[in-house]
Amino acid sequence: MKKWLIRCLTVLAMVCLIPGIVLKAAAETVPVYCAFCGIREEREVRRYEKYDSAYHKVCVDACQNCHKDGNVTHLQVHTGGTQGPTCTEGKICEDCGAEYDIPGHAWGEWNPNGDGTHTRICTNPNCDAKEENVPCGGDPNATCITKGKCTTCKGQYDGGHDLVHHEAKAATCTEIGWKAYDTCSRSGCNYTTYREIPALKHDFVYHQAKPATCKEIGWDAYKTCSRCDYNTYAEVPALNHDLVPHEAKAATCTKPGWNAYDTCSRCDHTTYAELPALNHDYQAVTVDPTCETDGYTVFTCSRCKDSYTADPTDKLGHQFGAWSPNGTGAQSADCLRQGCAHTGSTDCRKFTFRTAEGETLTFCPVCGQAENAAQLEKIEAATAWTISGSLSAEDVTARTNGEYLSVAFETAGSLTQPTGLVRLALPAGLLEGKTLVRIAPDGTQTEMPFEAKNGKLIFTLDFANSGLPVMLFRLLPQTAAL
Repeated sequence: MKKWLIRCLTVLAMVCLIPGIVLKAAAETVPVYCAFCGIREEREVRRYEKYDSAYHKVCVDACQNCHKDGNVTHLQVHTGGTQGPTCTEGKICEDCGAEYDIPGHAWGEWNPNGDGTHTRICTNPNCDAKEENVPCGGDPNATCITKGKCTTCKGQYDGGHDLVHHEAKAATCTEIGWKAYDTCSRSGCNYTTYREIPALKHDFVYHQAKPATCKEIGWDAYKTCSRCDYNTYAEVPALNHDLVPHEAKAATCTKPGWNAYDTCSRCDHTTYAELPALNHDYQAVTVDPTCETDGYTVFTCSRCKDSYTADPTDKLGHQFGAWSPNGTGAQSADCLRQGCAHTGSTDCRKFTFRTAEGETLTFCPVCGQAENAAQLEKIEAATAWTISGSLSAEDVTARTNGEYLSVAFETAGSLTQPTGLVRLALPAGLLEGKTLVRIAPDGTQTEMPFEAKNGKLIFTLDFANSGLPVMLFRLLPQTAAL
């Protein structure tokens, strides 16, 4: 119940605060004709609303007979109230509270002010209102040169200028400017609203100097204006190169050269063009090995004479001919190589073999010297090669005195020890009418088989189990063969 009462009072207060709306304290009625049923009846006034300065709205209930015309609004003139004390205060309507019947000012005559305007005041005793400084006018002949007569106050006034509008011009750094202004076009009138704007002067921006180079221009320090194209820039022309000549230098085998060229004393300009090193032009000269010196190839540059050796070959060693005893227990032989005059000498190495008759044969297989037999001479046509094992040298020396035949292998007068099986080839005529028998160191004799091939007699010698580097054979007549 309390909440409902609070809501009702709140709505009522809000309605009372709406301007131009007045709720009647007591019931009031007005006669109204219903547009639907035609009955004229007194209807209760719900409220008054301000309409304008002469009327207000009267809001009444719906028709009590047909209830079809809803809430109806009628216009009534304001009524009641007391006139205010001034020209601008009217009566207050007793129904809607609106102000009405404002009397307005009782203006007196217009009086000229002497400056082309006139003034009037309200004549009501309680009002001090006035209209002042109102421009004079009404005379079509009035100009800024010829005064006219005001049709309102009868005072004289200027008729105004025949204005010509001028556009503004912005001031620059060096020239004055002005805002938009008006002048009078009539002759003899110097009216103007022109106001000069002083020149702005330059707003300087300072720039540092840049020295000229050989290829690029430069400039001294200068200044420009941020507003206009003013500047004190002065170009310094490019200096061009300050050339320094340099003599040519020929390239060598190992160092580059160059043609004559120029450089600049101020910058890195150069016409230098390198000539690459020529590299060596080596010419080869081969030095053949000799018996006692190694061989090699000498490469000598045809331009600078630089040289080096390469392709070494071992010295040949002496190629001795047949060794001969010299009667002192030694042996000697001349080198067979062309241009070599060396004669080698070594001690003889003698071997003793027993023969079948119980005698001994002591001899040197290299030089052929025998102590109790004829000299053993070298068989030049003898050759040998290995079947198995190896030969430390292939210089076979086969010697015979017609009765004995020795076979050994030597290099430079020194015996070498073969191993394994060795094939020996002798001239076929050596055994003509004879048989070849091997004599062991203990005197044992063994006939040697052979094969004949291409005019050669080929024997197989077994050094595998031999402790000596030499084999001794005997040439027996075929009638005395074993």
